[in-house]
Amino acid sequence: MRNALPVLREDATTLQQRLHDEQHGRKQSRRQMLYLLASGQARTRRDVAQLLGVHRHTVGHWRALYATGGLAAWLDLYVPIGTPLSLSPEVLAGLEQALRQPAGFASYEAVRQWIKQHDQLDVNDHTLYAIIRTRFNATRKVPRPSHTKKP
Repeated sequence: MRNALPVLREDATTLQQRLHDEQHGRKQSRRQMLYLLASGQARTRRDVAQLLGVHRHTVGHWRALYATGGLAAWLDLYVPIGTPLSLSPEVLAGLEQALRQPAGFASYEAVRQWIKQHDQLDVNDHTLYAIIRTRFNATRKVPRPSHTKKP
């Protein structure tokens, strides 16, 4: 069964300008789909899918979103909430201060022991790595004991 492509409410020049101004990558490909249809460069879902490098079912899904909710619903992207951090803001502030010290930590285990000593919390490897590397962009300031030269 073939579903008709949506009737576009915007003209090609407006869509081209909005496409040029769009910064978000996922929204940009959706806007490009509308531009391709409005400018006549694509006539079917398969044409759009080939030009954008996506599956034709993806184009069909976008078409259905645009047909039912218009441009606003079509550009509304689902963003998963994710898991909240297991450490309180006070603990994070203390950790950030400790990471700024010139002595630093020799390993993630040293950071884990510091958190356990100061805040009585156990932190798993994944959370610890994500907080130190991603949130604070910190690295080890001293070499690992196993990597130091022995006289």
